[in-house]
Formats: sequence, structure tokens, C-alpha cells
Amino acid sequence: MGKQRVQCRVEYETRPTDCRSPPCSQTEDNQAVNAPLLQHRKSASAEDRYFNLMNNGDASEIALTEDYCNEGYTATCDKFHLNFYNLVRCRADYVNSHQLQQDHPCVIDIIRRKYLHSPSAVNGSVFVERTDVIDPSAGQSSIVLPHLNNKTGGFFVECGAGDGETLSNTYYMEKQLKWQGVLIEADRKSFSRILASKRQSYALPVCLSLKPYPTEVSFYEDGIAGEIYGDKISNLEEITTIENIANVQCFPLYSILLAVGRTQVDYFSVDVEGSESQILMSIPWHKVDIKTLTVEVTSRRQVDVDSLTKYMEKQNYKKVGLMAGLGYYDLIFVQNKEARHISFDRT
Repeated sequence: MGKQRVQCRVEYETRPTDCRSPPCSQTEDNQAVNAPLLQHRKSASAEDRYFNLMNNGDASEIALTEDYCNEGYTATCDKFHLNFYNLVRCRADYVNSHQLQQDHPCVIDIIRRKYLHSPSAVNGSVFVERTDVIDPSAGQSSIVLPHLNNKTGGFFVECGAGDGETLSNTYYMEKQLKWQGVLIEADRKSFSRILASKRQSYALPVCLSLKPYPTEVSFYEDGIAGEIYGDKISNLEEITTIENIANVQCFPLYSILLAVGRTQVDYFSVDVEGSESQILMSIPWHKVDIKTLTVEVTSRRQVDVDSLTKYMEKQNYKKVGLMAGLGYYDLIFVQNKEARHISFDRT
């Protein structure tokens, strides 16, 4: 009987408010039985003990004693762990400050709960009255698709997606070839248009992290020309006096792929006005399978182009083309096993 009360009491004392079940009997003998456990609980926060358990796999680090978590009680403990994890730890400020790994469950969870918008169930388009617009890209899709045998039903990621239609590198793939994918856009006005256009792909109002962990940065909002401005601005007065600047949450590409349950990508479009190389260098290439990429290069210096090309070659990619025009300068990379002898240089 005493053990029953210990189990119930400790569960109630350490469980977050939103997850509490009715409290145990508040009898004096109940409090006396629990005194050693409650004293242990005061020595460190339940959050810290729980987080140690998640990181180290050491059940002794949490105030749920072996009596509570042993035979016949494991399912209840597991459920509590999940609830506690979601409600207490999975916050943007926490994953940022603790630089949680790209595949950390908390990072994946917060993406799904707070940032990920599911594909629209209704097929829509801002271009509905413009039947002449079939492929609004500058030609990226027509360059990439032959390397994929003009695949239907593929999967893309477009970072720097703009409004989801104007100059979109993936619009044609989705609308004409039944592809699905992920649209990433940090500019708030542009992202609202993505949602309004009812693209049948996932969408996130975030930026891709330049580090292998979540971060928050200041972002210059300028439509399709938006870019990362610098570190997060903590001074509210400063951020309100700088025009078109907002703090934006960033996640690694790998984290986002895990959140949508895909690590195989047919086409990855990277157009973020200057941070492309840092994004690419944060990707764990051995954990993903990305067939083709178009990467905008804001610096047209040959030394920068060569540096990025050499890095991608080390990841088993071949540069198969270059697109240059008004407002864009894109390198095209294809996995060596996918590369075909097709000339697409447009300079």
C-alpha cells in the first residue's frame, strides 16, 4: 500500500500541470513515506533530471524511482516521458541555446508542432487566369529533369521559395509532374502567399540553419531577395528601428527532412542570397540521398565557384552546368551515379 502511494505521489509531484492526473491522497503518512523522494526532487529540477535521463539513458537521474518505473509500470513512465519532453523541453529557445543535434527528437518535434504546414488538400494557384504560365522558373526545372529521366511523382526541397509561384523552381514539377516536396521561406509576406496559393507540398516559415543545429537569426525581408542579416537581435527597440528586419527561426535541412519523414530528395533548390555554401556544409551527406541540386552563387568570382564545386565533388557530386542571367547565377550539381552527358551551360 505504501509503495502504491509513493508511485502515485511522485508521478503527481513531477508531472507538468497539463499532464497531471488527480493527486494522491494528501495524508500525513503519505507525506512521510514520500519525504526522502521529495527531498531528492528539491535537489535538482525535474526538468534537468529528465533531460539527463533522455541524454544518458540513466533512470537514476529522474525522480521517478525504480519502484515507479519497474515491472508493470513501464508504459506509464514512457507516456510521462513523452509528455514531459514535449511540454517542458521542446521550445525554440531551448533547442537553440543547447545546440541540440540535427536528429534530436526535440528538434523534430518542435518542427512538426510549431512550424510545419501540411500540403493543401485543395489544388489552387495564383496563376489560375494565366494559362500561359506553365513553368515560372528561369529554366532550372528543364535542366534538372533530364537527369532524372523526366521523373513523375518525385520529391523536392526548395529553400528560398518566395511566394511559391513567381520564379518558382518547383512549381512545374508539382503541377505538371505530380511531385511533392517542401517549401521553405523566411519572409513573412512571401510565406503567407505560399499558403494562399495552396501548394500541395509542405511549407515552413523558417530559414535553413548555417550550423548543424537550430539557430535564430535576424532576417532582411525583401520578397524573393530576402536574406539572413546577422545574429538574432535581442534589443526590441533596435529591431523595430531597422526597416524590414525580423528575427527568424532556422533549422538544419536534415532536421526538416526527418520531420516530414523523407531523407531521399530528387531535387534540392538552394536560393538564399548568399548563405548557400554554409547551408550545404551543414548537411550530413552520408545520411541523405539528394539526386540533383541547383545552387545560386551570389559571388561570381571564379575562386568561389571553384571552392563550392570542389566541396560538392567531395560529396560525390558532379557540376553539370551553369545558368547565368539577370538576377541569378546557378550551379547545377548531380550525383555522379545520376549524371548524364547533357550540356546545359547558359552563360
